[in-house]
Amino acid sequence: MSHSSNHASDKDTSSSEHYDPAEQIIMVKKLLDMKRRMLEQRQKSDREILLEHLTDRGEEVLEAAEHQYPREMAFIIPKFASLIKSGEVKGMITGADLLAILRSVGLNVRLDSRIVIEKDGRFISLAEKFKKSDDE
Repeated sequence: MSHSSNHASDKDTSSSEHYDPAEQIIMVKKLLDMKRRMLEQRQKSDREILLEHLTDRGEEVLEAAEHQYPREMAFIIPKFASLIKSGEVKGMITGADLLAILRSVGLNVRLDSRIVIEKDGRFISLAEKFKKSDDE
C-alpha cells in the first residue's frame, strides 16, 4: 500500500515540474478564441452576412424591403449572401445600389424620405419651413 502512495506522489512531483500555469492560460485562451471564431462563422445568418456588406443607409433599405416584401426578401437575402460568400460580390453595397437592384427585380421599395434644412443651428424639415413661412 505504501508503494502505491509513493507512486502517486512521484506523479505529482513530475507533473509540477512540467506544468507552467502561464503557458496553460495562454493555450486555453487561444483554444477559446479559436472556438469562438469558428462558432461566429458557423452561426452567421444570411441576413447578417448581407448586413456586414451594407453601407450608406443600406440597412434602412433592407429593413424597408423586408417589411414591404417579406416573402420575396426571404428568397433574395440568401442569394445575396451566397454571392458574397462566393466572392462574386466584393466590397460594400450602398443603400442606393441595393435599392436599384431591388427595383430592377420588380420590388418597388418605398422609403420614408424627408428633406431637412439647417436653420439657426438646428435641422428642420422642409415642410416645417414652408409651414412657418406661410404663418409669417
